[in-house]
Amino acid sequence: MEANPVRIIKYFDGTNQSLIPLFQRPYTWEKDKWAVFWEDIMAHYDPGGSGTHFMGAIVSFPVKTVPVGVNKHLVIDGQQRLTTLAIILSVLRDAVDIKTAERIDDYLINRHYDDADRLKLLPTHGDREVYKRLILERAVSTNPTRIRTAYEYFRQRLKENHDGVPIDPLRVLETIEQSLQVVMINLGDTDDPYLIFESLNAKGEPLTQADLVRNYVLMRFRHSLEAGGEQDRIYETCWRPLQDSVGSGLTDFLRHYCMKDGATVEKRTVYTAIKKLLPQMMDNSALEAELKDMARLGGYYARFIDPSKEADVEVRRRLTAFVELDVTTCYPLLLRLFDSRSRQAIADVDFKTCLFLIESFVVRRSICAVPTNSLGKMFTQWSKDYRDTEVVNWLGTKMAKGSGNARWPSITVLKRNILM
Repeated sequence: MEANPVRIIKYFDGTNQSLIPLFQRPYTWEKDKWAVFWEDIMAHYDPGGSGTHFMGAIVSFPVKTVPVGVNKHLVIDGQQRLTTLAIILSVLRDAVDIKTAERIDDYLINRHYDDADRLKLLPTHGDREVYKRLILERAVSTNPTRIRTAYEYFRQRLKENHDGVPIDPLRVLETIEQSLQVVMINLGDTDDPYLIFESLNAKGEPLTQADLVRNYVLMRFRHSLEAGGEQDRIYETCWRPLQDSVGSGLTDFLRHYCMKDGATVEKRTVYTAIKKLLPQMMDNSALEAELKDMARLGGYYARFIDPSKEADVEVRRRLTAFVELDVTTCYPLLLRLFDSRSRQAIADVDFKTCLFLIESFVVRRSICAVPTNSLGKMFTQWSKDYRDTEVVNWLGTKMAKGSGNARWPSITVLKRNILM
């Protein structure tokens, strides 16, 4: 590990590329952080002002690539500052004369390279297309992305006065070049970038359980980290489809995915449960197969949280009832049933009958005021014991065996409670 103080502009100088790894989240800074960054620049804006401003450390890790192309480093810590600076540079470029704009372009792009090597900073997937359009086409996205909002914020700040005089974009550029300093920390081959990222994250934006799982999964494919490599492929073919399917419900899905095999998993322990499910000794081909299966079941889960995505009217009606009843405890078992349905391991009529049984079980218990504290445990156990042979008889028998707080009220008891 090497550490040296450098001007932050060095990350945009020369022929190189800073890669934001896929295990990092997209750009997250908001107005309060942008304001501090801008004020740091303006504090050194006046000629002859006080020396340099220290902006913390940036941690990077060299990426081994083929002999051709630019030198590349993974940015383990510092993506928010580097992305913000790139956005400010793009704002300045759009406000200066052609010659100065070309000079700024040399900070933003590798002029003699195309495709994956062209950008000096390559954001993670969630930001990549918006950022590429901003830098390469000077096109500000019409979508309300964080990068677009940051661009608009700094463009407005550039139009302000400083001590009663309009701000000079060229002077802002010179201030950035001369005054903003960081400690450049370069990791060695023996350093583990993922473990370092995990420890550094404690002082930054907290990660969700789904973020931690994504990081863990993607860093299992760390042997090809550059754009278009193995990690990139796994993200595009496995993780991104899952993430797009379930959206903000990703952590909940991962929890229920683990529970379908009978595990008892709390929301705060999803990451630990996934690490047990995907042990280190699992080879990459087996891990990829598991991730593809996870993505496939994520497509079914998307229908649980948004029943309008289900094409079958009767099934959609049942799923809508589960949403209205707020019975997420049945989701592990539903994942089993939908999986059997997709593989045609059970007949469609049996699949729909099982959904009816689940709805009946939940509704009758609710009307009869049966305590719900054991409901999750029952559904998890049934999911663990699941069998797709004679599934209707199997599930009906399981439900009928319960007593006390695990009971399935009879039609007679149900009528008596309705008439009370």
